[in-house]
Amino acid sequence: MTIQSNKSLRDYIMKADISENHERIIRNLFNALFVSERQHSIKTDHTPTHPTMMTLDIYQVQQLIQSHCGKLITHMEIVDALYDLEEPKLLQPSTITSNSELDGKTIDAIRLEYGHTNKAIPLEKSKTDEIALELSQVTFNDTADEIDKCDASRRWIERSMHLEEVHIEQQDTIQSLRAIIIDMAETLHVADPNARISMTSSDLLDLVHSQKDMSDNAF
Repeated sequence: MTIQSNKSLRDYIMKADISENHERIIRNLFNALFVSERQHSIKTDHTPTHPTMMTLDIYQVQQLIQSHCGKLITHMEIVDALYDLEEPKLLQPSTITSNSELDGKTIDAIRLEYGHTNKAIPLEKSKTDEIALELSQVTFNDTADEIDKCDASRRWIERSMHLEEVHIEQQDTIQSLRAIIIDMAETLHVADPNARISMTSSDLLDLVHSQKDMSDNAF
């Protein structure tokens, strides 16, 4: 009878609120194992016959991570990070002396056991990156519907730019009106402290936009 294995080098769940450093170590560890197995045919599970437990040689794991990402992670850092795994779960004690089923050699083993949670395992960042790369390489046909959407987007952008220009122009006009009012108030106050400016907003706008020399204007 064939026993169905629950082990996977791409499916794992980290606990909530773990440190960025532990998250990085876990991600690099599983990516290193996956690349080593799939691309270089390096066996990393030293209990391949066990359906729910993956046994790793901590020295081999350290070397694979260093080859994969160019960083030397200590055994203690690797173990501490694996404590933050929810699935698979790090078994206690964290490391034991064991014989490998691959070659019979004695190893310092890390044991990860699967099957402790029924949560849906999310796509890891590396998987989402692969999907994004695939989507970026897809070529879409320039159908009439897509062209209409592009035209609508272009018109929306042009209108937004126009409204921005109008807003800037209005702000400039307001600043000009304030300057004119201040000049008027100061001039009239010198001539007559009790004088009041009597102009409509339309008159002020005419002053702002007028091309004539208004320096002799008596208001």
